[in-house]
Amino acid sequence: MSGIITLASFIVGFTIFMFGSRKLNSKVALGLVIVAAVGLYMIGPHPFLFGMILATGWCLLNLGVDWIFPLEN
Repeated sequence: MSGIITLASFIVGFTIFMFGSRKLNSKVALGLVIVAAVGLYMIGPHPFLFGMILATGWCLLNLGVDWIFPLEN
């Protein structure tokens, strides 16, 4: 893959799962992280899967921090 196609594939994967994972609960996001991790293990370095694992992992991190440190108004 050329550099532009690789970058575009990463951005598409990251964007889709960044906006999509906000609407999911933690169990589905965890499932997507596992799918992406297995895909990266089996296929090897792939920009779309890397963007997917970054976005859903970031979502899980935010959910975990909100669960551990809830904001009380």
